[in-house]
Amino acid sequence: MTMSSFLSRCENLDILPAGIIILESDYTVICWNRTMEEWTGIPREKVLGRDLRDLYPHLSDRKYALRIGQVFEGGAAAFFSTQFHPHFIPAPLPGGGLRFQRTTVHSVPEGNKTYALVFIDDVTELVQQVRAYREMRDRALREVRERLEKEAALEESEAKFREIFESANDAIHIHELREDGLPGRFMEVNAVACKMLGYSREEFLAMTPLDLVRGGHSRPLDVIGREILEKGYAIFETEHRRKDGGTVPVEIHAHRVIIRNREVVLSVVRDITERRRNQAALLALTTELQTIFDNAPAMIWYKDTENRFIRVNPAAAASIGLPREEIEGKSAYDLFPELAEKYYRDDLEVISTKKPKLGIIEQMQTRNGGIRWVETHKVPLLDLEGNVSGILLFVNDITERKMAEDALALANRKLHLLSSITRHDLLNQVSALKWYIELARDEKELTTIREFLDKMKKVLDTAEEQITFTRDYQEIGVREPSWQNVADIAARIREGFPPSGVDILLEVDDIEVYADPLFEKVIFNLFENSFRYGGPSLSRIRVSAGEEQGGLVIAVEDNGVGIPEEDKKYLFRKGFGKHTGLGLFLSREILAITGLSIRETGVPGKGARFEIFVPEGKFRRLTRERTGEKG
Repeated sequence: MTMSSFLSRCENLDILPAGIIILESDYTVICWNRTMEEWTGIPREKVLGRDLRDLYPHLSDRKYALRIGQVFEGGAAAFFSTQFHPHFIPAPLPGGGLRFQRTTVHSVPEGNKTYALVFIDDVTELVQQVRAYREMRDRALREVRERLEKEAALEESEAKFREIFESANDAIHIHELREDGLPGRFMEVNAVACKMLGYSREEFLAMTPLDLVRGGHSRPLDVIGREILEKGYAIFETEHRRKDGGTVPVEIHAHRVIIRNREVVLSVVRDITERRRNQAALLALTTELQTIFDNAPAMIWYKDTENRFIRVNPAAAASIGLPREEIEGKSAYDLFPELAEKYYRDDLEVISTKKPKLGIIEQMQTRNGGIRWVETHKVPLLDLEGNVSGILLFVNDITERKMAEDALALANRKLHLLSSITRHDLLNQVSALKWYIELARDEKELTTIREFLDKMKKVLDTAEEQITFTRDYQEIGVREPSWQNVADIAARIREGFPPSGVDILLEVDDIEVYADPLFEKVIFNLFENSFRYGGPSLSRIRVSAGEEQGGLVIAVEDNGVGIPEEDKKYLFRKGFGKHTGLGLFLSREILAITGLSIRETGVPGKGARFEIFVPEGKFRRLTRERTGEKG
């Protein structure tokens, strides 16, 4: 669907007592107002996004399809009469039976597309009046035929006719019928007709209906005339000229009848000024809201209560890289499978409280797998009964702001740590090195000098590790996080280690995690930790992954000596360990960039086990199509 979400806000159309349907050229329903819900008993959520012909197959009939097709081509409005099409959309009456409808289908151009606005007016009362008029006519004709026998009865029937004639709510004209179907002079009019146009009865009787015509008809006059002659009736719209020069838009139900043994035309004429005003107001409102909706810089999403997207504006569609027709009607689970459940939890809060939820800072996944930070405001849409019918989301992309905030915090943390290493740790190593040099300078025993040289080498190794750490640490958060294949990373690292008699088992499916590009450094550090500290019993390193409640656990475990229980709570602190204590600290910092965490759960004496926890929305399993596999 391509009509903007302002049409989805059918509450703006719900005040109208007429049925309103708006269709795309493929008959997809994009608006179904409350009057249609009440008449048909079908809630709008069951109709929106569906082909109207699925619900009402008779609309595929040629008599409907041709005329509606002209509307989509920008042609004149199509009109479906109560006689030939009594129930365009069958709608039951409270007391049984079906409503009689007067239906017009109008073209609504928008950009390079044309939509159809179906306006359905309940004319059940009017039809009943016409039937009453027909009954009156038949009764009057019977009485006329009996005139010679019962003159008194004839007078009484004429009185009854006049009473009904004058008590009607609409104007009634009786005029001659010419052989070509065009109207002849007026023979009678009621008081409503005189009041509507300002002419006296006498003035009317001196004119024909053609004298009243000001402006075009909904159909050519000759077509209307032939219809009256062939079918006995015609329904059309035109404009009548008032005596004061003004005009009145009218809808005319013209019927061929016999009165006093003479064939004439009885026309019921309804003033449709208010209807035209409502239609104009509706079109103005839709144009105004369309402009606002399409040009709003914020992403606007309209969802129903079942987590389905009903309408989106261009900014929202562009944010995930899909056209609107591929979004509207889809569930959030279809578009954002990793984040849909979280989105829906917020929706349910708004639905249950009927109160807006503002300033939600959350992540949104784009079509290409990227992650954007957004600030979301969720506002409930209430129906006339006060129930939540949907949720309107106003979403602003704050990725740049969030990245700037995170970058500033990370930069401050990095500057503090790097300054500490530079001022403290490296200076300590320099001091130790100078001390060993002084001791070696005065030492004459070669064995002792060699011991000093070994210690100096360890000091230099430590300083080198600290310098390497500062290089890696300053790279954290510099590059944008991305989706990284765990199996591919583990395989590359395995191949980079020289043969050592240690089996490295990779039991990981095609899983990607959303992490800092230094994520590979984390896996490397865990491998290296096993090789360094696993001890002589180390013969196996195993990498595995499995889902648990709330996320994914990636485990790197070995069968070495393990880690003493008393050391576990200090493992990830800077400076703790047999050497610099920087590797595990660095790993924790890298993971924290994208909300990942790490812990050690191994059994002392049986091996170390490091578990990386990846929360929902930060991992995904690859399909064959995504991985490029065939078959």
